[in-house]
Amino acid sequence: MSNIGRWLAWPLEPLHLACGLLALALLALVLRRRRGALVLIGFALAWPLLWSLPIASNALRNSLALRYPPQSEQTLPPVDAIVVLGGGIGSVAWFERGDADDPRLAGNRVALGARAWHSGRAPAILLSGGPTARTRGVSEARDMATAMRRLGVPDRALVLDERSRSTGDNARRSAQLARSHGWRRIALVTSSLHMSRARALFERQGLQVLPLPSAEKDFEPVPKSGAASPWWPSRRALRRSGEAIKEYAGWFAAEAGIGD
Repeated sequence: MSNIGRWLAWPLEPLHLACGLLALALLALVLRRRRGALVLIGFALAWPLLWSLPIASNALRNSLALRYPPQSEQTLPPVDAIVVLGGGIGSVAWFERGDADDPRLAGNRVALGARAWHSGRAPAILLSGGPTARTRGVSEARDMATAMRRLGVPDRALVLDERSRSTGDNARRSAQLARSHGWRRIALVTSSLHMSRARALFERQGLQVLPLPSAEKDFEPVPKSGAASPWWPSRRALRRSGEAIKEYAGWFAAEAGIGD
C-alpha cells in the first residue's frame, strides 16, 4: 500500500480511531464539555465493537470482494502475459502433488495462474513479490516459481520480479518488465479482496488489465448450532475488518491518483 493509502487507512482502523476519540474525550472533560465527552466515549466503544462482529466484518469484506467474483481461467481471452502477485500463496508443500486442479488448491492464486498457462491463455507468467518476514528472506516470486514448477510450468515461461514489496512496486516493476518483453495486455491474478486496488495501480502504469481474481474464501465461518453467534465479537473479525479498511483506503488513493 502507498504511504498515502496508509495515511488514509490509519485513523479509520477500529482501534486507532477508538484511541483518537478517547483522547478527544479526555480533552473535552478537561474543558468541562461533559456531554461531548460522553458522546465521544460512546463512539470510541461502538466503532471497534461494530467491526469485531463477524457478521459486520464479513459484510465489509464482501462489499469489496464481490466487485470481482472468482472466475475460471476458461473465461479468460488470450493475453500477452499472466501476472501473479505474491501474498497468501500458502506453503510450497501444498503443491507437492503437482496438480493445479487439486481441490486443496481451490482459490489459490498460484494454482489459478498455472491453470491459465496450461489452458494456453498466455505464453508467459510474471511472478511478482519480494522478500517478506514470512518467507525468511526468500522472495515470494522465488517461492511461487518453485510452486509453478511443481505444477508443470517450465522455467522458460517464468519471469520473476523479486524486488517488489508493495502493490505499487508490483505495478511499476511489472510495467517495466512488460515494456521490455513487448507485453501490452495482461491477466492480473490476485485475491478478489485485493483486485480493486491492484487493478487501479496497474492501469495507472499504462497496462491493459484483465482481472483473474482468486477466491476470497477466508471468511469468518457461519456458526453451527450451539457455536458462538455471528454477533459475538472476536479479535479475528476485528483484524479482518482492519484489512478491508486498508484495502478501501488504498483503492481510493489509487483511483484518485495520489501516492503509489
